Amino acid sequence: MAETHPIRLSPAEILHQAQRFFGPEGLGMELETSGPDLVRYSGRNGFVELEIRPDGNYQVRLTIEHQGYEQEIQAFRRRLGKQARAETEASN
Repeated sequence: MAETHPIRLSPAEILHQAQRFFGPEGLGMELETSGPDLVRYSGRNGFVELEIRPDGNYQVRLTIEHQGYEQEIQAFRRRLGKQARAETEASN
């Protein structure tokens, strides 16, 4: 399954949060692929792949492709959304 969402965070920050959430500190998934705009984690229950594309106006398009991990994806999206709102409020 794949879904795309606009978000106001830098690609570097999204990748950092993905590492904390899906990697050894979080769900303990294995990092299979890593690049400046793409990461893929795999685990016992499937995989999560994140692709980040610039979209202008300090925003990116985050495409999340996954098999399994539906609840975890929702929690990750909420975490990113909360951080983006906090950063937007702090800059105003």
